[in-house]
Amino acid sequence: DDLGITPLHKACSNSHESIVQYLVEHGANINKGNNYGWTPLHFATGKNNLQILSYLLEHGADINKENNRGLTALHCASDHGSVKEVKYLVERGADI
Repeated sequence: DDLGITPLHKACSNSHESIVQYLVEHGANINKGNNYGWTPLHFATGKNNLQILSYLLEHGADINKENNRGLTALHCASDHGSVKEVKYLVERGADI
């Protein structure tokens, strides 16, 4: 769309695990940012869906990729108060 939001961004934002998997298996760019630099991993945070976060990371998502404002997925998880996600991302090497 006009904001650079891809189907993978939408699927992550709405916690549609099977669609996320299907799109990645069929070549969706797992680290592509929208016009503001938000990646699928950014969109997946704040939903308390560790399955999608895990899937994205296992398939090459950059855990420390920053959006245009310098925010990472860890920033997003922290902002949403997603304790499980914060712990998960830190345990997998997110920069603090």
